[in-house]
Formats: sequence, structure tokens, C-alpha cells
Amino acid sequence: MKDKRVSLVVPVYNEAEIIEESVSVFTEALQGITENFEIVVVDDGSKDATKEILTRLSDQNGNLRVLCNQKNMGSGASLWRGFREAKGEYLISNFADRPFNVEELPAFLNIFNSGSVDFIIGVRRNRSANSLFRKVTSLLNYFAVKALFGMDVGDFQFVQMYKKEIIDRMDIVSKHTFAAPEMIIKALSLGYRYEEYCTDFHPRSEGKAKYSNIFLILRSAWEILVFFWRWEVLNEKAKFKPQVSLRKRL
Repeated sequence: MKDKRVSLVVPVYNEAEIIEESVSVFTEALQGITENFEIVVVDDGSKDATKEILTRLSDQNGNLRVLCNQKNMGSGASLWRGFREAKGEYLISNFADRPFNVEELPAFLNIFNSGSVDFIIGVRRNRSANSLFRKVTSLLNYFAVKALFGMDVGDFQFVQMYKKEIIDRMDIVSKHTFAAPEMIIKALSLGYRYEEYCTDFHPRSEGKAKYSNIFLILRSAWEILVFFWRWEVLNEKAKFKPQVSLRKRL
């Protein structure tokens, strides 16, 4: 695995309060794990100093790549852009507020070392760090996706790690929080094998969450319904022909 490059993809929007600290934390953690890595930060049209900070940091950090959206495209669109333009063989997602501890990455890499899985789904042990509003909306989102698409997956919205070949075989239309579930749905439809990894959710230490207002939640719900119509009713899923056998390791 040492010769395989790892790409950490981080979509950001108005994260000037914490982005410098986060890049430092990510870099230090990854340097302790592998010499072959990159941090791909996608600035989603930030209106604060995020872009300027990232530009300065990229001049100082050879492992940092900064991609900039000219306007706000949505967290899902930014995540997808980062995955598509990443250069690593293994891609993992995270956010600027560091909900996933990157120091747990060796556990993900060890799962890939087994040679029997193609992607990994991080599952939060609990959501106690979230507000009551976030807990309710998160659970409603989870059960809606699970019911509509019939997937027995423990978490859709935390952290996933993919082999780059999977990403190269699909395209994603969702622009917001449904992008991650869409990737999982399409990867499963292509027959790729996965394993779930239980891990802790780490709450934000500074700044405010950018994707928790009611407008974005309603937009995410709309994306779910639109995708269901296209996927199930218009039968777009028929275009995805499995080329490998699907097997979930327990």
C-alpha cells in the first residue's frame, strides 16, 4: 500500500476561522501515515478569506492542492469535483471542521490491504454531538434514503473511501448533501464490494456549520426525490451493469 497515493478531499465554504488549522492537522496526520499523499481542498465560492488563506498555504505546502469554484455550487458538487480531479489511487472525504479523525486512516488502508473490498463506508457510532434539530433531520434523511433505495447501509453522510477506478466509472448529478448517497448507490449498482467501519464523529470546535439551514435541507430532500424519479421510475439504474460480484464483508 505504500506505493499507492492517497487523496484527502475536503470541500469548504466560508471556513476562514479553521481552515489553516485543519490543513495543518491533516498534513501532520498524513505525514505520519504515508509519504505519498495529497490534500485536495475545493473552495466552493467562499465569500470570506478562505480562498486567500488556502492560496497562501498552497505556496507553503507541496502536498496541498486548491481547486476553486467560481460560484457556490454546493457541498456535493465540490466533493465530486475533488474526487474527479484527485490524483490518488485511494480517495477519502472529510470536511474542514474535521468530523473524521484522519489518524484513523491506517484502519481504512488495512481493510483495502485485505484485497476483498473496493470502497469503505464510515459509520458514526453515535450522533450525540449534534443538536436535536440535526439529529432529527439526519435520521429522517437516513431512513428516507434507506427506504427509497432499499440499501442496508449504516451511514450515508459521514465519510467514505473509494478506489479511484470506481469514481472514474460514474458521474454524479446531485449538487448538495445527496451526492455522497448517490455515489454509494451507483457503486453498489456497479457491483463493487464494500465494508463498513465504525468510528467516532468529532464535533466542530470553531465556526458554524454551513449546511444545516432549512433551505439546504429542503433542497436535499428535493434532490432525493428527483434522483428517485430518474433512478427508479425512469429506470436509469439499468445503465449500471455490475462487472464484479457484490459482497459485503461483515
